[in-house]
Amino acid sequence: MTFLIGDIPFYDRYIFTDTGRIAPHYGFVLLPEKATQYQSSNLCCVITSKTPKAWGFLLLRTKYPFLDKNSYICFNRKDLVPKSGLDNKIQPRGRLSRSDLNKTFKLLKKSLYIIKDFASDKYIRGVIIYEWKKAIQGKII
Repeated sequence: MTFLIGDIPFYDRYIFTDTGRIAPHYGFVLLPEKATQYQSSNLCCVITSKTPKAWGFLLLRTKYPFLDKNSYICFNRKDLVPKSGLDNKIQPRGRLSRSDLNKTFKLLKKSLYIIKDFASDKYIRGVIIYEWKKAIQGKII
């Protein structure tokens, strides 16, 4: 299964890169495996119902009905998540609207330069920004 930027799959086994902890979570696809070149893994931000202190983007349940409650994309939590952890039901469960994709791009760019994590690597950061610009311009979404 191939995902696109902005897809929201559900993982039975979402693996947090920094801690190795495994938990069921929705993920927000920042880069699909095609762009990362990591076989069978997507670069994702975790989606949680807990209000983050910063770097969160609100997903309203009324706009994204597949969510159980209002949730947040956490741009301070970027993880390389194996596709083997995906739930067996239809994937992706949803996708970010075009207007929300534009809004999240600004937050994403800031987080790439300020938060020191896997995605702050110069190569990964450059690929993320390049692929997102293509997606926003409508070339790959």
